[in-house]
Formats: sequence, C-alpha cells, structure tokens
Amino acid sequence: MKHIFSTLSQNSSTARTSSRAELVRFALRLSYFTIAWNGVIGVAALAVSTATDSLALAGFALNALLDSFASVILVWRFRKEQSNPAAAERFERRAQGFIAIAMVVVALYVGLEGVRALVNGSHADESTLGIALAILSLLALPWLGMKKIQVALAMSSRALRGDGVLTLAAAALAAITLAALLVVHAFGWWWADPAAALIIAGFLAVEAVRVATHHRFG
Repeated sequence: MKHIFSTLSQNSSTARTSSRAELVRFALRLSYFTIAWNGVIGVAALAVSTATDSLALAGFALNALLDSFASVILVWRFRKEQSNPAAAERFERRAQGFIAIAMVVVALYVGLEGVRALVNGSHADESTLGIALAILSLLALPWLGMKKIQVALAMSSRALRGDGVLTLAAAALAAITLAALLVVHAFGWWWADPAAALIIAGFLAVEAVRVATHHRFG
C-alpha cells in the first residue's frame, strides 16, 4: 500500500509540467487504484450494511461503488483519448451524464430508506466492522480525491475533476457514517443512522445536479 501511495505521489508532483500523454497515464493509474480500492471497500461495506441494517453505511457503500463505476468510465474515456484524441471530449460529456444519473438513483434510494426508518423507528445493529471500514476509507480517500483534482487541473479534464469531487464526497460520507455508527454504538441513538443517511442523500443529490449542469471546466 505504501509503495502504491509513494508511486502516485511522485508522479503527481510533476503533473503540471508533464506532457499530455504522461498526464493521461497518471490519470489512468488513479482510476485503476480507485476501482480496486472503492470496489473492495464498497462491496464489504454493503455486505456489512445488509447484515446490520445500517442505512448510513449502505449510503456510503453505494457511493463508494459509484465512485468505482465512475473510474471505470474514466478508464474508458482516457483509453479513448490514447487511441483517438478526437473522441475524448464526446465521451467526457457522456460520462458526466452517466455519473449524474447514477448519483440521483443512489440519492433517491438512500433518502427514501432514511425517511422510512425514521417513520417506523427501525434502527441499525452495532457494527465494529462498519466503523473499521469507515476509518480505513478516511485514511485513503481524501488523499486520492485531491490527487485527482490536481491532475484534472493540469490536463483540464472536467470528468476527472468531477470524479475527484466524487472521491472527496466519499471521504466526507465516510466521516458522516463513522460519526453515526459511533453515536449509535456509544449512546444507542438509533435515529443517528437514518439521519446520516438523509444527509448523504441530500449531498449526493446536490452533487448530481452539479455534475449534470457543469459544462465548463473550472
């Protein structure tokens, strides 16, 4: 893990002075890392959320998997640029649409489930593993999101910048989820979990609008 972080950090330190081809290769490395990291964390968090009925953890898990999906799209987008630079901008616009739709779907699901839980008074079971997954995510996602935005600025990529924001959003959601799980664990405040889920849903909805309407870089 340290080797991966070290390699990516060394490459990003020269991002602004690198050639376009080098920037594309580095963007691909960041995307591959996101697919692997968020894919594993997302699946694990989703499994734990299903076992414990934690809506906040489910929202975080779905966002992590969404970020992984966005990175798959970016891999396709940057590979298109490598083989056919003229097609890059067209695919970038398509990527924005796909990601925005997926974010809206996740926001609606998490939001509706959060409202249902508050109305019915249902609550999550304690989840030590969920807490561990949230902490683990906070160790990597803030760094990863900032690196994506740094490279995106160097290569003027709206899609990569949007994915960087999505990764930072995942980090923020990990923090919200961690706080909710700790509150439930320490004080038994069952409403903290669905309340956190509603915050996650609102955040995703806002970001979906930003992604869908952001047609100009910056």
